[in-house]
Amino acid sequence: MVLSNMHNVSLKNVLINGVWGHKNFEWVNIDPEVNIVVGINGSGKTTLLNLIFAELEADTAFIKKYKLRDLKLEYYGGLLPNDFYFIRSFDNPSNDKRKNESRLQQELNYVLYQNKDGFSFFNYRMKILNEPERALEVQKHIDLLFEIVNSMFAETGKTISISKDSELVFDQDGTTLKVDDLSSGERQLLLLLVSVFLQDNQPSILLADEPEVSLHISWQQVLIDNLRRLNPNCQLIIATHSPSIISRGWGDKVVQMKTIVK
Repeated sequence: MVLSNMHNVSLKNVLINGVWGHKNFEWVNIDPEVNIVVGINGSGKTTLLNLIFAELEADTAFIKKYKLRDLKLEYYGGLLPNDFYFIRSFDNPSNDKRKNESRLQQELNYVLYQNKDGFSFFNYRMKILNEPERALEVQKHIDLLFEIVNSMFAETGKTISISKDSELVFDQDGTTLKVDDLSSGERQLLLLLVSVFLQDNQPSILLADEPEVSLHISWQQVLIDNLRRLNPNCQLIIATHSPSIISRGWGDKVVQMKTIVK
């Protein structure tokens, strides 16, 4: 079900005073659908996204590090969405020396397989059994995800499916590949797509910091379109250096960081 009241549950204004002790961020009338924040390195794009997410999560300890004078988020209709996510670009070794997985692989495994709460592909599939009245809707949404993944992986001949063990796997010329066999770019793309897919068409906010890292140009060009297909009710706030992400008709959604910093 696609909801029609997204404008009432998306970010409208961001007002932050005293960033690094001397800069202010003022971003008003934020687009309720797509925002592409651009600017040179060091202009504050990542800081802006970090502070927005920290305020959404009520992470006061993180916010205190900046010694801000004021931080205020305002929403269309005054309502905060239930779901908000921050996808960072990373494929660094885990800080936990007991684990050999990268942070990217850990995040991807979490959204695919964890079953302690609702946010995972594994749990979403279980809705077919647990919510039989939604079984057809859930399966159609999974089919859409697989269609998008297959279209973006087509050049390497990989197709996605679900194994007998309920794991996502890929077939490539008769060879079965597990998710951790994929390249970092493929896993980064899968993390983005699955995270938005799991929003289940609900009003949400997705912050993404340089999602183009490790992504082929052809993927960058269709990324926003495909995220919008997976959840048209998700407000996208993307910080990027890539002209390819903007190239397919999203130029009017570009916001220069220099217009936000006061």
